[in-house]
Amino acid sequence: MIEIQVARNAIGEAEAVTRTAVLEPGQALFAVEHFAMTANNVTYAVHGVDFGYWNFWPAPEGKGIVPVWGFGRVVESRVDGLVEGARYYGYWPMASHAVLQVGKLSARGFDDVSPHRAELAAVYNRYVPADDAMGDEAVQALFRPLFTTAFALDAMLAEREAVLVLASASSKTALGLAMLARARGKRVIGLTGAANKGFCRDTAYYDLVLGYEEVEALGEERGPAALVDMAGNGRVRADVHAAMGERLSAVHVVGDTHWDVLAADLTQGPEPQYFFAPTVIAERVAEWGSAGFEARLGAAWAAFAGSLGWLEVRRVDGTQAVIEGWTALVEGRIDPRHGLVAGLAAA
Repeated sequence: MIEIQVARNAIGEAEAVTRTAVLEPGQALFAVEHFAMTANNVTYAVHGVDFGYWNFWPAPEGKGIVPVWGFGRVVESRVDGLVEGARYYGYWPMASHAVLQVGKLSARGFDDVSPHRAELAAVYNRYVPADDAMGDEAVQALFRPLFTTAFALDAMLAEREAVLVLASASSKTALGLAMLARARGKRVIGLTGAANKGFCRDTAYYDLVLGYEEVEALGEERGPAALVDMAGNGRVRADVHAAMGERLSAVHVVGDTHWDVLAADLTQGPEPQYFFAPTVIAERVAEWGSAGFEARLGAAWAAFAGSLGWLEVRRVDGTQAVIEGWTALVEGRIDPRHGLVAGLAAA
């Protein structure tokens, strides 16, 4: 099996490492057929230590294996009831194969019950059967986990501020949130780099799109507003507060697409609150029930999936291509219209 290991202190540096998988009773070997590489994965790497993302797939000291979302196929099983050839959607390593400790197996999927994952968020340990009814697998890999985050954000913000300002508006989570919030009747403003303004406008998810150099225009907005910061950029947060003043009533930090300027501080205005999707999802499941949550999410997903005419899926296959794709992603060199779907598995 081939693993892509990155340097924890320099996440843009990656190398391919080959090792042999050995199965114990209760385990299965999966070929990771294809997975998405998005800004979300950069956030996993940036917060590998403090949010425990490095703990899902142990690596040598100083190295980390980035978690990714996608589809895997059973190639060898030492689990009663789990047959070779069965395919599952879930949380995989950036690798050609993965060994999972299978528990709670049913027709609806299973959990990885490896001891080192016992204290990690349950939503990441669940694997569900591949489902054609969910649509194209490339779109699922690219958007399914991010759209779930956007859905949770929208549910949390539904009864709050009437105006939402989304930083890193071209990110996939921001696009999902913008569509959902605007459908509720909220005013949604996107902030993005100059090169991505046209793209963000073309999606038709935003009422207004501003470049980061145009943040002063937010001073003309009226009513309480919340900044949802997908970029993790303290300088942008400071600029938004300077423009909006007391009308900026909340700041929610969701991701770190601008991970290189995380050290910039917002010294005035609302204290940033870091959004952790599994916690909010658990709260909504408790409120709506599992079936209610899935029904609401399914309806929202269907609406969003039908709006993706702007998306161009780009396949990234093979060790070198995956490493190059990861480096480009970390450095912010991916066109937001392009969705990277990668594969390393040969069998």
